Amino acid sequence: MAPIPTPQTGTVAAIYRAYEATNEHYDSLGISVGVAATECDRSLWYIFRWCADPEHPDGRKISIFRTGDMWEDRLVADLEAIGCEVTGQQDRIRLVSGHVRGKIDGRATGVPEAPVTEHLCEFKSSNDKDFKAIVRQGCKEAKPLHYAQVQLGMHAFGLTRGLYLVVNKNTDERYSERIEYDAEYCIRLLARLERIIASNEPPTRLCSKRDDFRGMFCRQAAVCWGEVWPRVTCRSCLYSTPEMGGDGHWSCGRWGKPLSFDEQKEGCPAMLFIPALVPGEQVDCSEEEEWVEYRMPDGTLWRDGVQAQDQQ
Repeated sequence: MAPIPTPQTGTVAAIYRAYEATNEHYDSLGISVGVAATECDRSLWYIFRWCADPEHPDGRKISIFRTGDMWEDRLVADLEAIGCEVTGQQDRIRLVSGHVRGKIDGRATGVPEAPVTEHLCEFKSSNDKDFKAIVRQGCKEAKPLHYAQVQLGMHAFGLTRGLYLVVNKNTDERYSERIEYDAEYCIRLLARLERIIASNEPPTRLCSKRDDFRGMFCRQAAVCWGEVWPRVTCRSCLYSTPEMGGDGHWSCGRWGKPLSFDEQKEGCPAMLFIPALVPGEQVDCSEEEEWVEYRMPDGTLWRDGVQAQDQQ
């Protein structure tokens, strides 16, 4: 017989609720440099288009995030204690017309291996298993998302070296690695991200089946496989366009206007889903009456569009 789990105390539950009450839920204005090297183009497109609901972490997970923030401050203090100068903490990364975004943990000079060279800083805290893998394999192989984050940071600020500094949360052991700027890698990655951003519909799915291990932890999976509808925002609307040449700007072809961040989140009554996001087959449409008709998997017909809905 399985043991009866120990109930959570009221004090602990109250602490977790306090974390949840003060946690801010937000949508990223673009593709974060922290996920830029995600293997699946389709997943990045869904992230960029706000298709899945925002994550709502529980209190314990929020506490883990806050502890990670505390480690950033400690690692800065560690570097300063050995004579490094750390500046530019939380300076912003803006690439691909502002649609690829992020912040850096700092820029350091006085690094013992190369005191004169300015380094892009990337600080991470890791569990014991992942830490050992990083030590054994190095950043690029063990943590490709972290590697891309360092590379894009160096690219954005014109730096040639990055300092990847990791702490083992289980043992307090530190690991540091100097990473050389790879221009070809950055150019290829940015070209890929620009192609995803400019695409009017989701790219080809990476996973060949629903239980493919590569998609087991993908937060976009339910939308990707048509199990849930995407969120109703301007970014899932066929009239919206991410503009190039600005700072993450979007425009609406229906109303002929730029879209503010708040407007993008709210959407409008004229919203029409990008057809590839509807879990059905497009069979008809009316540009004049502004509706698109689909045959759903159960054989029923569904019309997307406010005028069409009013007439039904």
